[in-house]
Amino acid sequence: MTAAATIVQPELGSGIYSIPEASMILNMPITKVRRWVNKYWEYEFLNRNSSGYTWGEKSGKAFNFYTLIELIAVDSFRELGVPFSKIKFAHADLTEILGTAYPFAHAKLMTDGNRIFLDHFQDSILEMDKTKQFSFTNLVAPYCKKIDFKDNTQLAQRFWPLGKNHHIVVDPHHSFGQPVIKGTNITVDTISNLLNAGESAEFISSIYELEESAVEDVIAYMKRNAA
Repeated sequence: MTAAATIVQPELGSGIYSIPEASMILNMPITKVRRWVNKYWEYEFLNRNSSGYTWGEKSGKAFNFYTLIELIAVDSFRELGVPFSKIKFAHADLTEILGTAYPFAHAKLMTDGNRIFLDHFQDSILEMDKTKQFSFTNLVAPYCKKIDFKDNTQLAQRFWPLGKNHHIVVDPHHSFGQPVIKGTNITVDTISNLLNAGESAEFISSIYELEESAVEDVIAYMKRNAA
């Protein structure tokens, strides 16, 4: 039986993301997200202790919040030219070292990637010199500034697509993990639909009792993904 045949069910509070939704949240090309998910999580990262990382079929395929965050690390590894086989090895080894099925969403990797590879893998595993090790940290740094990590597990907890000084947050415990206005369950889609219908930012902020800057953040988010 192949990994693709594994039956996986979403869990409450874990978030549910389709490939197009992940593409929008992470501001990555949809073709790239689809390739990473199909290449790694469907066939490469599964082992005898895994119940699976995705559910659904073809266009209906989806995954949870931790996989969403792990996409950042995979994309960064590939930007450095790390081979598929070594990414798979690193994921399996870090799963044991960090005690989680989602090691690429762990604070130790995402915030201090240079040291964790030096401590546990050294150059013999990823064949990366110190310059490239620091390059990995630099590559994920813009994303790390947008991630809140849990104190107890050190796994990613929330993602702020525009940065923590803005109003839009992705939290798997709110609205199934869809982007919302912080402190509310008002989704970005709700606001964007009103904007597309011709409503003004002033009107929308008044009826939802939001700061007008929150609506402006939705406009910026929409423009970013339309670019």
